[in-house]
Order: sequence, then C-alpha cells, then structure tokens
Amino acid sequence: MAIKKVLSLSVLFVLVIITVLLAVQIFGDKKSREREEYVSASDFGADGEDLEDDAKAIQKAIDHSHSSKIGKVRLTGNHHYVIKSGLHLKEGVELELGQNTKIYVEGNFRAIVLEKNASITNGIIEVTNAEFDSEVIYLNGREKFWSAERTRVHNVAIINSSGSNKGKAINLYAKGPNHFISFVNFSEINIAGFEYGIYLKSEKPPGDEYSFINGNRFTNITLDNCLTGIAIDSSISVPNESTGNQFTGIQIQLTEKTEKAIYVSGSDNYFEAMIWDPHEIDQTVSLIEFSPESMRSYLRTNLESDYIEDNGESNNLTYYSAIEKN
Repeated sequence: MAIKKVLSLSVLFVLVIITVLLAVQIFGDKKSREREEYVSASDFGADGEDLEDDAKAIQKAIDHSHSSKIGKVRLTGNHHYVIKSGLHLKEGVELELGQNTKIYVEGNFRAIVLEKNASITNGIIEVTNAEFDSEVIYLNGREKFWSAERTRVHNVAIINSSGSNKGKAINLYAKGPNHFISFVNFSEINIAGFEYGIYLKSEKPPGDEYSFINGNRFTNITLDNCLTGIAIDSSISVPNESTGNQFTGIQIQLTEKTEKAIYVSGSDNYFEAMIWDPHEIDQTVSLIEFSPESMRSYLRTNLESDYIEDNGESNNLTYYSAIEKN
C-alpha cells in the first residue's frame, strides 16, 4: 500500500514537472516569436534614460532588422534617446516609437534619411541644438520612391525647441537623372519651430533627363512657428517638376516670425489650409504665394485675398471673400 502511494506521488510529481517544463517552453516560444517580430534598440545599447549618444546603438538595431528581414525597430516607453549623428533608415524597416518616446537631435546633421519602403511611426523628434540647420526627415529621389512601396511617416511630432527657427522638418529632394519621389504618405504630423516645415525641391538634372516629386499626400498636418510652412520649389513642368501633391487637413499657426505660410511652384498641386492669426503679420506681405512657375493648382483657405499672391497660370483659388459671396 505504501509502495503504491509512493509510486502515485512519484507519477504525480513527474507529471507536474512535465507540465511546468511544457508551460515554460510554450511561453518561451511565444516570447521568442514576439521578439522576432521586432528588434529592440535597447538590446544594442540604447539606454533611453541618460544623455549619452544612442545613435550607433539605434543604427545597429536598424541594420540588424534590415539584414534579418525582421523589418521593425522599437523605441518604446516614456524614454528619451539622444542622437549626435544621423540615422539611415534602410529599405523595408519601420522605426516605431512609443506615443511619447523622444529622439533628441543634438548637433547639425541630417537626422533621419529614409530609403524607399521605410517608415517612421509615432513619437517625438526634437531638435535641441540652435546650430541645427539641416533636415530632420529627408527623402532623396535617387531611391525612386513609387506606389509599390509602403514608405510613410505617421503620427510624429517634429519640433525645434532651440528657438533658432533653422532647418527643415521634412525635405523631399530630387535632382539626378530619373530621380523621383512619388506616392509617399505623410499623415498626422505636428511640426514647430523650423525655417521650413515641409520643403519639396526638384532641380533640373543634367542632359535631357527628368527629375520629379509627384503625387505625394500630406494629410492632417499642423505647422506652428515656422518661417515658411510649406514650400514647393520646381519648374512648372518637366524636366524638374513637382505635380499633383495633395495637402489636406492643413493647420498653419502664424507667429510674428512667419514669412510665408505657403509657397507654390509646379502644377496641379492641391491645398486645403486653415491659417491662424494673420493679424500677427504685416498685411502688405503675401502669406500664400503662387510663383510664375505654378499652374492649375488648387487652394481653399480661410484667408482673405489680400494675403494671397497669384503669379501663376490658371490656378484655382477659393478664399474668404469668395466663400462669403457663395
């Protein structure tokens, strides 16, 4: 009887051990699968609590995410990460921040370069150095951005808190032969304190080649205390055009430093913009300007016509007085 009892307890003990081991294995496998879905920059030495440079650690996480094809790097929590050199966000990699996670940009350098099919989601990117006079988020047309990719910037705040009003928050640039940026999505973005909030520039490439920045979408964007909110600098058409870019749900807060809310070249660009506190600006200054190199662009705004200068061809402007009459 005693032997049977001992055997029963032994069997029970073995079953408990097996159950525990299986549970540990299953939980471990689950955690392993979860970790395979993203790379944590903290595993590569990014601290998030001190003021040391985290740029190399974050870049190592990006490189590993790219080479392993995991495709996502996370910086989470209410932490702050410092970069003293630029990050190169490689093709197919998403940099995902927590809602209130911060990246401090300390110095004068291009902060984040996006390759095609890369993306940035959530968080705050804050310029803290008054010497900064570069770009925070930069796309170059040599990457040949097109509709087949998932390149995007979403739910990000880009702030220059240094008080300098220097640099560009978002810069799209195309110059070389057959360089282009098209069908990239920018959404739910707050920008404050820069020389240019959003800057699109297409330059004439050598020879008979083309460069263009066409068909990009900027949705639900707030621009505050920028010298120029949005600027498109290109020819009216080929060889260096910026055409069919859409800016909807735009809110622009003017300050006494503002020089221009919107400057437009290129053709068939589309703007729906609410402009706040124009009384902050000398009324003799045009806040929205369509250059001689603009054509068939559309504007709907709350501003009165005195603040709008149209030097282009066949632009469609709907402003305050027209709205009142209708």
